Amino acid sequence: MRWGRVERFTIGALAYLGLSAVWIYGVLDRGVMENAGSLFWIVLAVVTAAHVAFGFAIRERAAVLLPIAVVLLAIPAGYPESRYSEPGPLWFGQMFLVLFEIPLIAVGLGLRSLVEWRRAAARSS
Repeated sequence: MRWGRVERFTIGALAYLGLSAVWIYGVLDRGVMENAGSLFWIVLAVVTAAHVAFGFAIRERAAVLLPIAVVLLAIPAGYPESRYSEPGPLWFGQMFLVLFEIPLIAVGLGLRSLVEWRRAAARSS
């Protein structure tokens, strides 16, 4: 079954927003990553790779706007639990992460374009 552009984007956007909701309300809001130590770097690598993979899979330029929607999704979360200090609101932290998430998704989009360009060049020769 071949999916069209709208179906692929809709499914990808719902998956991205769903995983983001799990991340915000299941991990960050509960303060799970507060004292993660070396696990932090593993999680950072997985989240980075996930954003690039998402951009590669969804193939639509509108995907770069989805991290902005996650900021709105994080507003009801309020402040995460913390034992060490008074944390800032989660939406503010997510607003900072948008500066990295948008370029990572764009890298995935660029990689997809490169792969499709190479395939087209291989077919034409």
